[in-house]
Amino acid sequence: MFVQNNWLGPLSHGEAKDLLPQGFSDPEKYKALISHIQTELSCDGESVYELCIGIEYLYMARCILLNCHQHLTGLQTSEWWLIHCINVHQQILDDRSPTLKEKTMELIDSVAKKEALTTDDKNRDLSIQFHLEAGYMCYTYYEYKKADEHFNTAQGLAKLQIELTGVMGKRTRFQEEDKAQLVLSVKRESPMSVSSEENVKTELPKIVKLDDDTILDEIELSEKSQDLCPDLSALEQAVIIGAMENKIRSQASQDKLTEEEAMAYIDCMLSQAKCWSVVVAAVLKRSVLQKTRRRTVERSMMQLEELINQIPNSNIPFTQRSYLFYTVRMKPVWNIQKQLAELFLSIGVVASALEVFERLELWEDAIQCYKTMGKMEKAETVIREQLAIKETPNLWCFLGDVTSEISHYQKAWEMSNHRSARAQRCMGYVYFGQLDYKKSMECFELSLKVNSLQIPVWYVYGCVALAAEDFTTAMKAFKRCVNLETDNFEAWNNLSIAYIKLKDKPKAYVTLKEAIKCNYGNWRLWENLLIIATDVGEFQDSILSYNRLMDLKEKWTDEKALEILVAAVTGGYDDSKGHPASRYSNKLLELFGRITAKVTGSGKIWNLYAKLTTAVKKPSPEVSQMVLQYLQKSHRCDTQDTKWQKDVDKCKNVGEESIRLADTYIQSCEKESSKDQALQMMSSAKLMMKGVITKIKQEHTDVITESVNEAVVPVLESLNSKFQEIMDKITELKGS
Repeated sequence: MFVQNNWLGPLSHGEAKDLLPQGFSDPEKYKALISHIQTELSCDGESVYELCIGIEYLYMARCILLNCHQHLTGLQTSEWWLIHCINVHQQILDDRSPTLKEKTMELIDSVAKKEALTTDDKNRDLSIQFHLEAGYMCYTYYEYKKADEHFNTAQGLAKLQIELTGVMGKRTRFQEEDKAQLVLSVKRESPMSVSSEENVKTELPKIVKLDDDTILDEIELSEKSQDLCPDLSALEQAVIIGAMENKIRSQASQDKLTEEEAMAYIDCMLSQAKCWSVVVAAVLKRSVLQKTRRRTVERSMMQLEELINQIPNSNIPFTQRSYLFYTVRMKPVWNIQKQLAELFLSIGVVASALEVFERLELWEDAIQCYKTMGKMEKAETVIREQLAIKETPNLWCFLGDVTSEISHYQKAWEMSNHRSARAQRCMGYVYFGQLDYKKSMECFELSLKVNSLQIPVWYVYGCVALAAEDFTTAMKAFKRCVNLETDNFEAWNNLSIAYIKLKDKPKAYVTLKEAIKCNYGNWRLWENLLIIATDVGEFQDSILSYNRLMDLKEKWTDEKALEILVAAVTGGYDDSKGHPASRYSNKLLELFGRITAKVTGSGKIWNLYAKLTTAVKKPSPEVSQMVLQYLQKSHRCDTQDTKWQKDVDKCKNVGEESIRLADTYIQSCEKESSKDQALQMMSSAKLMMKGVITKIKQEHTDVITESVNEAVVPVLESLNSKFQEIMDKITELKGS
């Protein structure tokens, strides 16, 4: 009855209080009973949604299935029914409950071990339904690995092969040529029995068509292929929904499953609509996916309105609506209404969104509407009016949100008997905004003590600890965060920062690699990995990171990292595993080739390229010529700034590089068989050296005393010495 009134409809006749003892006919006693039930069903500081219809039914079910479970040992499915009960209970709470999670995981393990359910082929349909529901429950409580196992088990039991494929067809009305379109291909290994529920013809929710002047409602395939998808049973369609949700979850750590991919799953199911709950789940998912697109937002809005209007419709009996309800994870009706209000808000219809939020008593969302409208005074008035009717910890928190007064959160904390995770969480945010890190951390600690499944709170707690330079606490907070949500790349990245601050760079390296798995296209993560991998001697990943950074930012450079890599490869160093770094020389040469093809204006990079080439490649005239070219380009880059000679440090750098270039000219000259070519090389070296010496002297010689700045004297002496060596070489060549 509780599910019927709050999820499926139609609304039941009569009220739950009619079934209660006569003593509760008194309005005040009945009101006190409901308040007691709401308190009893609140869990880990999370309140129940107060507008639930017939919450007494849920409470009675919980008392029977949980409190009296020892008397139900003869009922093989009693534990499964308790999972149903917890499933529904969790959905009416403000947030996830650790207590309910613990009980759910225990029950799932127990039911999964029942041989009658898991080994008897006669119960295959039931087993599929169980694994689908278990998958969704594990998903709810962040047990993603277990969820994946359950969804895959369900698909295996259904003996379905599900994959995305491409076929030729048209997606728009004006498309003249067929193009590859993404569709779902489903193959069945063996026929599946059809349950008695599926043999009953049922009226289905209206599937709103797309009325657009460009986009077709369905892909128009060039050839109507019957091989793409057999006639699926409702349970098989539920398996496909589970596969879609599982894929969305698994790809959340990489590239998001695109709308087009998800729509391939949904279109497959809606093309064979059979079951009320499956259709509702599919069109609701479609509405959520498409509500941000200009051409589909209207259809999303109309579909949500249609679903809401279906609830009171008495033409479809509850028995037909309830089939497969627990296997597709349907949302309660107020959640669908909330999604409609959020859609209104996204398209700027704030007043309509506000009306829905206030009717549903979703005050946190209503406050955001008032904030958007610039009417925070009105928000305060509304919350105070509700407090005058009935004081609750949540309402005091909402008043605190509006006024930013700590005292309101403290009132909520006291009123909840120190069980309102929201109150401490909100105070933590306020103190964080005031840069009072100590008090902020204390509040977050209390909030997490009440409810440890608050991922955003663990994350912010870690950020506050970083700001407070409490790196051990930050590390623990971010570790807890990624344990709950393994694809939170920001938490992984911040965990690596905490490890760096704790001087544990090897662990920072490992955590950064996890962060990149979660967001492969984030260049900042790759930059961090490049730095850390280079520091800890993971040179292969350093080179990989640099290449990836160039994929993401074409002309990206990090001269310091390249300098360390070249030093490691040419200096006889080992990597983190004790292997010689020289084993990466070829990969590093390839990287420099790629860099210099894109970035030609860095003298440092050309210089490093020359150094690497000299050390790695076997000596030959060709290699000498190559190195000479690299050094010439390096010198050109270093001296193209017309003011380089004004800076003493730059003078020293240019002087050193000029001497190295001169040495390379001399070496190449000695290997040159042609006298004319050798003379030409040395003449180039002479001009280069003379130009550098002249510029340094002009800039750093006192015009009155004709004395040279002592800071550049050593470099000038070295340059003059090398210049004389070049002149001697020219004389030698001319005399030979």
